[in-house]
Amino acid sequence: GYTVYMRKEREVAESLLSYEQALEKAKRYLERVGLKGFTETYYVTTEGVCVVNFAYLDGETVCYTDLIKVGVAMDNGEIMLYEASGYISNHTDRAFLTPDHTVEEARAILSGNLTLTETAVALIPTDYGEARCYEFTCRTADGQEILVYINVNTLAEEDILILLKSDGGTLVK
Repeated sequence: GYTVYMRKEREVAESLLSYEQALEKAKRYLERVGLKGFTETYYVTTEGVCVVNFAYLDGETVCYTDLIKVGVAMDNGEIMLYEASGYISNHTDRAFLTPDHTVEEARAILSGNLTLTETAVALIPTDYGEARCYEFTCRTADGQEILVYINVNTLAEEDILILLKSDGGTLVK
């Protein structure tokens, strides 16, 4: 069997660790339970626990569908949360084919009102399963950061997400 969910409840006295230290503890925990090949994506710190999202990295493709969350107590580095339902439900060996369209073709679809800051390849969940997309991190005219997902095979715009950044971390909406 596989552990799907684990949560420890206790008061976290005070935040003594930095995000980098919490991230390192979360990475070591994944290694200890035998999970390799993940990259950290986003995190949030609330009530003294830093929850780091890890997506499986398949070559150059960040598989957001295969997500694991690890929560680290910011007072002593104890693992407080482990949630792997996304990974357990979705992970499989995938043979990604060469995309039908180039990143340049996908970039041409982006609105001229956006400033492109970063490009990646990602596997995202959709209403119909999953889609491999070019992930464009962009800035709007008013400074808001967004993620635009353009399908690598159809050039369809699959999703647009807003990056919510705060002192406690970064999440998507």
